[in-house]
Amino acid sequence: MLPLKLSITGLYSYQKKQTIDFEELTNAGLFGIFGAVGSGKSSVLEAIGFVLYGETDRLNKTDKRAYNMLNLKSDRANIEFEFLNYQERKFKFVADWKRKKRFEETTSIERLAYEWKDEQWIPLNSADATTIIGLTYENFRRTIIIPQGKFNEFLGLKGKERSDMMKEIFHLERFDLSYKVSALQKETSSKLDFLRGELSGFEAISTEAITTLQNEVISATAELQEDKTTLILAEKEVKELAVLKANFEDLEKKKEILSKLNLEKVAIDALQLEIDLFEKTERNFKANLIKLKTEKTALEKAKENLLSTENQKKVVAESNLKSKATLEILQPDFDKLDNSKSKFSDLESIEKIRIANAEVAVIDEKIKAAEGLFLESEKKEKDLVAKLDSIHNQLVDSKKKRLDASFLLDLGTWYQQELNLKNNFEENYKKQVTIQKELNSKIAAFQLLEVPFENWKTILKTNLETLSSEKEIAIETKTKLLVSKELVQFAENLHDGENCPLCGSQEHPHLMQGEDVSNQLEIISTTITDLADKEAKIILKKGACEKLEFEINHFQEQLKGIERESKSIENQQITHFSKFIWSDFEPKDSQLFEAKKAEQQLLEKEIIALEVNEKEFRKEQETIALALKNHNSTKNELETKKASKSGAIENELSKLKVLSLVDYEGITLASIQAEKIELFNKNLKTAEDYKFINDAINKESLELSALTAVLKTFQLQVIDSEKALLETQKIISELLQEHHFSSVEEVRTILIKNWNLEAEKEKVKLFAVNLQTAINSVSEAEKLLIGKTFDSKLLEEKTALVAAVQLKYETQLGKVSTLQDNLQRMNAAFVEKAELLTQSEVLNARFTNLGILANMFNASGFVNYVSSIYLQNLADVANVRFHRMTKNQLSLTINSSNEFEVIDYLNDGASRSVKTLSGGQGFQASLCLALALAESVQSLNKNDKNFFFIDEGFGTQDPESISIVFETLQSLYKENRIVGIISHVGELQERIPRSVNVIKDEEKGSIVCESWN
Repeated sequence: MLPLKLSITGLYSYQKKQTIDFEELTNAGLFGIFGAVGSGKSSVLEAIGFVLYGETDRLNKTDKRAYNMLNLKSDRANIEFEFLNYQERKFKFVADWKRKKRFEETTSIERLAYEWKDEQWIPLNSADATTIIGLTYENFRRTIIIPQGKFNEFLGLKGKERSDMMKEIFHLERFDLSYKVSALQKETSSKLDFLRGELSGFEAISTEAITTLQNEVISATAELQEDKTTLILAEKEVKELAVLKANFEDLEKKKEILSKLNLEKVAIDALQLEIDLFEKTERNFKANLIKLKTEKTALEKAKENLLSTENQKKVVAESNLKSKATLEILQPDFDKLDNSKSKFSDLESIEKIRIANAEVAVIDEKIKAAEGLFLESEKKEKDLVAKLDSIHNQLVDSKKKRLDASFLLDLGTWYQQELNLKNNFEENYKKQVTIQKELNSKIAAFQLLEVPFENWKTILKTNLETLSSEKEIAIETKTKLLVSKELVQFAENLHDGENCPLCGSQEHPHLMQGEDVSNQLEIISTTITDLADKEAKIILKKGACEKLEFEINHFQEQLKGIERESKSIENQQITHFSKFIWSDFEPKDSQLFEAKKAEQQLLEKEIIALEVNEKEFRKEQETIALALKNHNSTKNELETKKASKSGAIENELSKLKVLSLVDYEGITLASIQAEKIELFNKNLKTAEDYKFINDAINKESLELSALTAVLKTFQLQVIDSEKALLETQKIISELLQEHHFSSVEEVRTILIKNWNLEAEKEKVKLFAVNLQTAINSVSEAEKLLIGKTFDSKLLEEKTALVAAVQLKYETQLGKVSTLQDNLQRMNAAFVEKAELLTQSEVLNARFTNLGILANMFNASGFVNYVSSIYLQNLADVANVRFHRMTKNQLSLTINSSNEFEVIDYLNDGASRSVKTLSGGQGFQASLCLALALAESVQSLNKNDKNFFFIDEGFGTQDPESISIVFETLQSLYKENRIVGIISHVGELQERIPRSVNVIKDEEKGSIVCESWN
């Protein structure tokens, strides 16, 4: 995470909005936030943690967090924090809450989060920074923002707590596979049980059973083939007899059909004669009869229309006379309609005037009430002004008694620094006494080694060289003696006639004669052993001397450093006393200062109480001023409304034409409205009735003209229809005589028959075809059976034989099919059994391996193992800097319980608890671990830059250690690491290139200002 900008308003001592631009600070790599005690430095870190996570160590949720965090002089608190996360995405988190009307009550704290996308802030669904930063609040304050007193928390965590922290930061839960292994074990066990159950059904499946079944199939198939051949021959004979039987039966059927057709021939001939008569009659009479019927219908319709039209004309004429009479009655009322409409309009105006007058009366009452409220509020305002003047005078008197805040702050700082210098001097003296004792102890231990401290190296080196020379001579002598001994033994083993192993000769004229050197060898070996023991003792003494010399020099250097520091503190005390400029106080007695400070605190509380009262009265004054403004505004609005109503009344009076307002003064508004409604309805009815009658007269006149024309048309149609009917009747009479019919009814009897002529004609035609076909079929069937006979008994015998053979064949076929199915199932079962056995072997091996894995992952054992590796790697990275800070005297390691221990190289590399570290050493170890953890987190998140804050911690370091720490911190800039320091120690500010100063102003609260070196 890389901070960009932080804005704080109304939080703790931050009264007005203060903004810190981190981009300028982080560019320096190392920056600081400085200020006096209580100025609000640590609130910067608390604000960042609270806006990101909604958590703070200073107050828990039951401590009225919103009220206690809100500045007492502010009505609203606001925190805005912009930063880049490890993915280089830009985010902004906001926390906001306000004070309610009651001073001790606040709104709930609202936290929001945004992401910068497409040049705008996009709201996020959640304001929890855990997923965005990748750390919980607890681990965030251990690795990125380390609050006051929490810097060495990571170093002192218990093994399990630290392992849990490592799991979260490095996502080690991915190594916890116990649940997956357990699930796989259960799954594999279930599969094995299922396979065992399946295999229990395959016990009868074997290669021997398959071979036996195959032989049975071959035997049954051969027998089936023989039955099939017999069945085919028998079926052929039965088929030939069946065909012969069918031919004889077919001949008998065809003769029966021909006999039936001959019996139907008489009826068909009669039907043909009837068809001929119908067609002749239809051809000569049908069209004329239809025409006769049509003309009679037309004549009747024309006469009906003529009579109907005459009646309709008579009705319309009578209605027209009645309408004209009604119009004459309505005419007088219609002539008076305009005057009646004017009277209605006047009644409307009178109604509006009466209503407006009532509204004006109500407005007058409201104006009087508004004037009363205005006067009452005006009196309250005067009383409040008097109270405010009194409180203001009290405030002025109290503030005159208040001392300058910087005066007490500077004096308090002087006393505190004097106390710090005194404590530092005493602490230095204690260190000096302790180190002197250690030094004396080491010098005494060196004297026991019986070598002078000044030139022990030369003496021991000379002794070692002498011993080494003597040992070389002794070894050389021993080697010569061994060679001599070997040669004597070699010569003793040579015999004439045997080949020499060196030269190959079989003759040995001059054999070597030597003495026995065994005693000399034993003496020289003892001498070499004694010399080696002396040399080892000198080497051990040399190691002890080196260690003691290193420790003596180290303690002497420490004494010199402490003496220099004590001298520096004495000089600082002298300089500090010279800066005491307050003549009314004693530099060695701070009681008067404490009394004055307590007095000022009481005075400050009194001023705050007066300011609160003044603020409340001013709020009340603002409320009353607003009420006065509202009352005045209401009064003006009412007067404007009254003027508008009065104008409307004058306008309505000018509209009166027929009636007078005076005539209606004693009449109620309801009566006027009733009269107006009655008059409106009467006028409306008169107009509507007159228009309706007039429209009816015009419509009836038009209808009479149309009916007269229609009547003439219908009279002509009757005459024409009578002429056409007479002509058609004449034609039909002539046709009856020509075709010898006695009357028209006789013709109609023939034509009225309801039948399908085409179907009947088709029936006659089809009968002729069927008769000829039957004659031909009988002839053909007789030709096929010439010289043939049929024996039904023989057919029955052959059919019975086929049925017996068929039954035997089907039985054998079923047997073969069953055997083949059994063989196929057994083969498939054999393959399935083999597959199941293979699967069983694989699953058994898998189950065994899963058991091994389950033991490995049991009780998070593997995760804890991985966590210990990460912790040891973290310690190794931290030791690179920790060695340099401690001058290679100390290093960090991890014990079997995943807890940090210290290896002390000044005490033979022994391990001891980190709790034994001094405050300064603990700070150094914690700083190195924090840097190592930051590097690991950065590497994990693949982030180019990362930073963390340190709140205090430098007060425990001596000047030399501070130099080493600062060199380490400054080197981080080259490694893209950014470190922020929060401290009240002013000397540190001179060594940091960029910083921010936080100043506590008595009136304005905490103020942030930048500083550059």
